[in-house]
Amino acid sequence: MNPILFPFAVAGGVLLALMAGCVLVACLFLRRKRRKQLADQLSCKLREEALDRALANPLAPTGRSVLDPVQVEYSMKADRQGGGALLRLTEHNLTVTRVYLFDLDQRLFLGVQDNQTVLRRDYVPDAGILCEICQNHNALCARGLADGGRLQRGTAVTALGKNGVALRTGDELLLPGTQFRVELI
Repeated sequence: MNPILFPFAVAGGVLLALMAGCVLVACLFLRRKRRKQLADQLSCKLREEALDRALANPLAPTGRSVLDPVQVEYSMKADRQGGGALLRLTEHNLTVTRVYLFDLDQRLFLGVQDNQTVLRRDYVPDAGILCEICQNHNALCARGLADGGRLQRGTAVTALGKNGVALRTGDELLLPGTQFRVELI
């Protein structure tokens, strides 16, 4: 090697190692920040559920027509270690953005009734249910139960069929007046 170019080669190698180290630190920082954000969302959900249970009226009639709240069951320990199997649905419509977290093995029914989003764990025929999210052959699938539900993957939009479509992170479930962004975490 030319003795004149040797210091430049060493400096280039050091600079390359320094850049690789910076990229690694940035990736680790973003990963830690994402995990902390998810843990915060999960703890807020637990706090909300505890408050709902504390404020529940035990004397309220059971045959009411108000939609049942969706129960979220998950393991905080499994999620913090990165092994949690959760579905995050982010609802977007004209007035609100909500985030829902579910275990992947939970069966969900989505729909719209009286311009309000319906999100249930049980099927009620007259609740405006349009589609179902469930496990099918070890994959999370969306299946159409009535006309009106569509799936958007990238720029392609397709109607949800009776057979079901496997869901991926980034998919959008489009219902009349609202949409749900799907994230498998």
